[in-house]
Amino acid sequence: RDYYASRGLGDVYKRQVTSIEYDCKSEEKEDEVFDQVHNIVTNHLDDFAKITFDVEADHKVKVEISEN
Repeated sequence: RDYYASRGLGDVYKRQVTSIEYDCKSEEKEDEVFDQVHNIVTNHLDDFAKITFDVEADHKVKVEISEN
């Protein structure tokens, strides 16, 4: 979980973080994962504080989403 303090109040809130790793066997599968993540983000943009999408050389795709 990601912790942050609100401005001026000193309160600490918990932000839900979801991490998913996909073992894609090809660039086409990487593209499919990207398209799915893109669709989710497009339809729920106000729900997320941060989204990361990393592709590694071995076709592993890591997605991390922090909710508002």
